[in-house]
Amino acid sequence: MNSYKQSLYTSAIRIIANIAMLGIVFLSMRQAAQSSLPSEAGFCLWFFGLTVPLWGIAIFLTRLVKKHFPAEHSSFVDLPRRGRQLVRWHVRDSLSSCPHTVLRV
Repeated sequence: MNSYKQSLYTSAIRIIANIAMLGIVFLSMRQAAQSSLPSEAGFCLWFFGLTVPLWGIAIFLTRLVKKHFPAEHSSFVDLPRRGRQLVRWHVRDSLSSCPHTVLRV
């Protein structure tokens, strides 16, 4: 169930961020037209001034969702010198799938 919630919430965050990007493009064009700066400079000022924080917030929210709803086969482990980290476990079904080491003399 956590994998479903995680994918649902991260997809919703990305969709909302992309819709907000469309609004930012239109707002930047409008503000650039009304600004006393050259159009390109005004557009870049508004566009990047709003886009960078928007995607920073989207990345932060995505990490927060992944922390609260870890995917299947994922869990938090306290690692030395790295603190609490989200790790993904892979359990093999049989020993025959493990690679064998061949020693040559």
